[in-house]
Amino acid sequence: MTGALLCLESSGNLCSVAVSGFDRETYLQSEPGQKHTEVILGMIRSGLAASGGSRERLKGIAFGSGPGAFTGLRVACGLAQGLGWALNLPLIPVNTLLALAYVHHETLEEGARLLAAIDARMHECYCAVFRYENKEFKEVTAPALCKPSELLAIADDNGTDFLCGNAFRIYADEIGNHAPKKLLSTDDVNAQMIVPLAQKYFEENKTVDAAEASPLYVRDHVALTIEERKAEKSR
Repeated sequence: MTGALLCLESSGNLCSVAVSGFDRETYLQSEPGQKHTEVILGMIRSGLAASGGSRERLKGIAFGSGPGAFTGLRVACGLAQGLGWALNLPLIPVNTLLALAYVHHETLEEGARLLAAIDARMHECYCAVFRYENKEFKEVTAPALCKPSELLAIADDNGTDFLCGNAFRIYADEIGNHAPKKLLSTDDVNAQMIVPLAQKYFEENKTVDAAEASPLYVRDHVALTIEERKAEKSR
């Protein structure tokens, strides 16, 4: 069962909206600084109009649940909740790091491992490692916080040959030479990336009520440093 879905993503610098399942697929993005709330409602109206759809014909609302910036996550989640309550629609939380990884699901071989990493501001990154298995990405390491200089060590620790995410663009100098690992993309997360997983989860009935939706905050869950990981291995 496919459905007409509205997808919202505002976990980083981009504020974006995608509409799927109507006459036309539409995608809009803006980089409004700290003014996500001022632009996103207009983007939703424009996206629905361009798609040939309407709020009343939507079947669900997806949002980038994180990790990401605290305020940005609250914007997408809060708006999704408000619309979900008003329109009596289910919500579909989508992990932002998993969405980044899923972009590459048609290019990776069975068993491949990929590290997705995005800018967490304050000179830190959010990252997670996934294993591609049976046409799905299985979480190897949960989303966690780390320094840019630690990303390649985390990839090594987890047997990862592939990398993606804007952290590799923003912190390229600190991360250094990533060869022989393959950098697949350095994109920011956006609502268009949310669409495939949102449709998949909707078809599998993996939705939540508006009251149950919440962002994924990671900043309090500090990742192990390189020295701490070495200590763990020596035990």
